[in-house]
Amino acid sequence: MQFISRQNKMKTPFRSKGYTEEILDVEKAYAEDQKKLPLDATRIGRDRINDLQNFSLAPFTGEFDDAAKNHLLNRILVGISHQHIDEVKNKSLSEIIDLLFSPESWSQPVNNYFHEISQSDYNNYFESEDVAPGEPFIERAYSPSNGEQFGGERNNAIESWFYGHLYSQNTSIHWKLWFFLHQLVPTLPGDPLGHKGTYSYTKLIFESCFGSYKQFIYDMTLEPAMLFYLNLQYSDKYTPDENYAREVQELFTVGKRPFAQYTEEDVRSMARLLVGWYCDYNAMVFEPGADPVVYFNAGNHDLGDKQFSEFYNNTLIQGRNGQFGKEELSEAIDMLFNTEEAAIYLCRRLYQYFVYPQTTEAIEEQIIRPLAQIMRDNNYSIVEPLKVLLRSEHFFDEVFRASMIKPPLDYVMGMQKELNLFYGDMVYWDGSTETHFSENPSHPSFAKLQTQLSRSYYHFQYLGWVTGNQGMRINDPPSVSGWPAFYQTPVYDRFWINTSSVISRKQYTEGSSQWGHYLTDGVNIRTNLNYYLNTFENPTDINALVDEFLGRNFTTGIEMSTRQRIIDYTLEGASPEHWQEYIEAFLQDPSISNENAIRQPINRLLSQLFELSEYQLY
Repeated sequence: MQFISRQNKMKTPFRSKGYTEEILDVEKAYAEDQKKLPLDATRIGRDRINDLQNFSLAPFTGEFDDAAKNHLLNRILVGISHQHIDEVKNKSLSEIIDLLFSPESWSQPVNNYFHEISQSDYNNYFESEDVAPGEPFIERAYSPSNGEQFGGERNNAIESWFYGHLYSQNTSIHWKLWFFLHQLVPTLPGDPLGHKGTYSYTKLIFESCFGSYKQFIYDMTLEPAMLFYLNLQYSDKYTPDENYAREVQELFTVGKRPFAQYTEEDVRSMARLLVGWYCDYNAMVFEPGADPVVYFNAGNHDLGDKQFSEFYNNTLIQGRNGQFGKEELSEAIDMLFNTEEAAIYLCRRLYQYFVYPQTTEAIEEQIIRPLAQIMRDNNYSIVEPLKVLLRSEHFFDEVFRASMIKPPLDYVMGMQKELNLFYGDMVYWDGSTETHFSENPSHPSFAKLQTQLSRSYYHFQYLGWVTGNQGMRINDPPSVSGWPAFYQTPVYDRFWINTSSVISRKQYTEGSSQWGHYLTDGVNIRTNLNYYLNTFENPTDINALVDEFLGRNFTTGIEMSTRQRIIDYTLEGASPEHWQEYIEAFLQDPSISNENAIRQPINRLLSQLFELSEYQLY
């Protein structure tokens, strides 16, 4: 069969005469479907939690089928890809848990911004040579003569580096844990320390994910970004600043009332104890090196004793002279974590992040308290209680499947991974004609996009803008409490859905599935259909393709009537055999002309699937 002959026979592929009225009915029904925001589904979930009967942390013994694996992966990864699904397909729960708790590797961000600032401009601005493309830049100093003008290129490069890690993550919990700690103990790390502050803060969290939370809090107290963010940098013994002293108790360790019973006097004593720790701003920013430069100024430390309340067993931390004053911080951290509430609070936050935001008295007593004991027994390890929780009967209860709205990060990265967009087809549109990189790579619009290194700058930096529009930009929390969706009762994850974010999600969905993801200079990158269709076992069968898509992207099924409406809308009156004919022709000869004949129906199919309320949930 000559494909072009079929194309000539049908001026508009997949549309048949006399089908217009039926299509309008389908469109109307589909529009009605989209009015059911995921808020409705989560409200149902809020009711279902009251019927939960399974409060066992014993290992899961039910059917560990594809749906159960999908539920686990969705909660552990930042968006899942079919490669993740394939990797766990034939593994047991125990084997998957071992895989998920394998650490990722660390690497420094590199110069992928070289098209945004020339060497001569860099020399004039920073009074030094820049690193070569592809080389790490973190240790390079800024020029004091330019003050705090850090240059957006490196900040953007770090953001693109971070999102690139999320995009290419292994089947590991590491980056999901990173974000758990980031939302629990947030800062604005680039302010005022530029890319060095962001890098240092990011690295500290990354290296702490598999360690002791107690040690993490000690280290974070002295992290330059935190010293500036909560004002320890500006605290002195005559007017001790209480910001960090309050938040380290209320938000980072023991939590709020009614659970924690610390007093205002405890806050004042903690503030006095913390005075004396500072970051050497000039050394960190204007001298070479990547390590934080923090010191203890004994001359500005309060030498008096610090008395704490009954909640802390009336602990008295004695004031010390000279550099011995450093030891008071270690004693204070010990005091915080000697409370029973510290482990309970942290395990509650882990539960709300990985399982469900609402807790009940039964969950507190039968799940969270036993997990807290495991945490205390393992020196405040984060991963040891998590391993128990994530393989438990309780975690796999069907009440929790598709019970939470995906955060913007998971929503966007899941779509990116499903469509493999970073490795897609680049297309320039001048308003009338498409120019494909695959056919004309020397076109001026592609000048900045010749390598994966340079493309990574534009592609992944854009994801920061996208997730920010949806309410969640990395290293830019709305407050010291983090994002309300993770802690604010009674709304919790429903914060992710509002009139603004719904529009942003819809726009991103339509853009990603239809014309692609914007890069620069009028160039979009869109799904490589030849690659993408070949990720399905039987792409020529539209029913089989839809079922496989649902299986790897949805944690629960959809109504059969909805499924059929989507297929009917995609085919526009044509038969499934017609779909088969076109897809087979394209897979045999994936030319641009053949691709153009199938792209619109595939775009319609993907946009409808991605916009379903059920896709918003995990």
